[in-house]
Amino acid sequence: MKKIILFLFILTLAISNVNAEPIENYNGVQYLEIALSISSNVDIEYTSGSHSVDFIKSELSFFPRSSDSQNVKQLDAFANPDASIQQGSEVIKYTWSEDDALRLTYGYDAIVRVENSITRLDEKIAFPLAKLDSTVLEYTQPTEFIDINTKIENKAKEIIGTSDDLYESVFKIADWTNNNIEYDLNTLTAEAVLPSSWVLENRQGVCDEMTNLFISLLRSVGIPARFVSGMVYSNTNYEWGPHGWAEVYFPGEGWVPFDVTFGEYGWLDPSHLKLKDNIDSGSPTAKYSWKSTGVELNVGALEIETQALKVGPDEPGAIEIEVIPMYSTSKFGSYVPVEVRIKNIKDSYIIPKLVVSKAPGLTEDNVKSVLLKPKEEKSVYWIAEIPSADEGYIYTTTVEVNSMYGETGMAIMKYGNDFEFHSEENALSFIAGQRERNEKLKLEDVNVKCNSDKEIYYAGEEALIECDIGNSQENILDIDICFQQECTNFDIASGENVLASETFELTEGIRIPIVLESSDKIKYEYVNLNVIPIPEISVSNPDPAEVNYHDAAEVSFDISSNTDVTDLIIEFDFGDMSYEVFKDKEVRTITINTQGSELMSDIKFEMSYKDELGMEYREQKALHIIVKDIPWYGPFVNWMRNIF
Repeated sequence: MKKIILFLFILTLAISNVNAEPIENYNGVQYLEIALSISSNVDIEYTSGSHSVDFIKSELSFFPRSSDSQNVKQLDAFANPDASIQQGSEVIKYTWSEDDALRLTYGYDAIVRVENSITRLDEKIAFPLAKLDSTVLEYTQPTEFIDINTKIENKAKEIIGTSDDLYESVFKIADWTNNNIEYDLNTLTAEAVLPSSWVLENRQGVCDEMTNLFISLLRSVGIPARFVSGMVYSNTNYEWGPHGWAEVYFPGEGWVPFDVTFGEYGWLDPSHLKLKDNIDSGSPTAKYSWKSTGVELNVGALEIETQALKVGPDEPGAIEIEVIPMYSTSKFGSYVPVEVRIKNIKDSYIIPKLVVSKAPGLTEDNVKSVLLKPKEEKSVYWIAEIPSADEGYIYTTTVEVNSMYGETGMAIMKYGNDFEFHSEENALSFIAGQRERNEKLKLEDVNVKCNSDKEIYYAGEEALIECDIGNSQENILDIDICFQQECTNFDIASGENVLASETFELTEGIRIPIVLESSDKIKYEYVNLNVIPIPEISVSNPDPAEVNYHDAAEVSFDISSNTDVTDLIIEFDFGDMSYEVFKDKEVRTITINTQGSELMSDIKFEMSYKDELGMEYREQKALHIIVKDIPWYGPFVNWMRNIF
């Protein structure tokens, strides 16, 4: 009698990565063309001399499908020995009828183009959701690993608070998960998927567990969400690997991706290659069944090779970033509030992740995500911690902020022992006040025009900013007008204008914020004060610094400037040099050939040049070279040379 056996296996994944050289990420490119090869094998053991095989089947569900964000350009399924291969929308089915094969190998080779696209969601969707399509109701229910209990539901309600905007509510839950669940690849979380209730209790997990909890929190308040698995490139080890993320259903818009591990919300970088979506995270990637007698099967791991074949051009930006330190100069040990102002230039919701990539030091984590509605502007804040250093120097540092879309903003700060000290207490107080301001509505029907008395200033000059403020409202406008921290109160009658002004002593260029603030509304204006330093041409680094009186000498030295100058002419004993344009921080090396005896007197330079405003300058410089082994008559000869 024939024994019929039907088995189900969950296939494990073994990953082979191919990447020519380390790449940080693919965030800023328009698309990525990816080569994907997946294969596995089944070893057959015959336990009886009278064995027989009616069929052996493998149903592989882990493969790419075309969608709005990815296009499967090629997918070639293979099997050895030959098998019947049927590709459907849910599985690729391999069927063998072999009585004597010892190993069955199968898989596919695919090329997929993945687009870098932000989900376009341009209108508010009310939350809670009043009605859902019947096709997505199952994605609001608990499953084995995406479970729901009272703690999960209460936490979701606590996180969402009073928000009535679906996108904002989903963002709040995603951001909370990213910030409060530690990515921890310990043995327990790495070897088995754990349910959401465990993750919430222990506050740790890998991508699957973090995504499980995120989905559970959403489902607990009636928001449909599903688990997605696929491949992704990570700069942790600069390699490709399997990964899990989520898709959230927005009525009228469809499924929107959210990766709480990577902090990518409403958008995925194009290294995210989707291979499967499911109601739960524990679903198998392949299923096996067979009908046989005297046969045992040993299923191999799923081998995966992933490679970026083609990288698209740079993706146009989605936001504008401006970095504004509260103080341009600070004493050692100070704490400086840094405002990062971002503007959404798209007509849809976006959630950029900001990373401070350069700073002297920070008092908190360097990563923040921000929800921006269409065309909205917002500010986020960090506190830069200024280190101690050698008291004899002034240091220049850069604060640089990057977005995950590829944009960059930066500002320059200087610190030294002679600058003003700024305390941490004042920094925290300032940021708390700014966050309160950010909660206020925009002040409308107020016309503001602010100008400075010059377009460009010299360092050390005083700048005057004047603002003409007009009240277009029907009522009296009671507002504070603040230039940085200096505020004045005005009562402006309907239809009237007032003039507010402030002066600033300048050491370098700065952007001055002007804030108009009533009890419940606020408006921002900014004025750029552009500063150029007084030009200074330096002659330095003589090489060699010493020569012998009797020897021939080849001497070189550097000419540099602290700012851009034009029409630079350098006249000296050994020749003349001229430069139509000489750039800030540019260094030119001049070499002369002479005798050591000619260098007993300093090399004297006459320099003339113009600054950026056309102001003309003329100055003298000298460079000293030490002359050794001078004979008794050397000073006399040098004296005579200087006379004639």
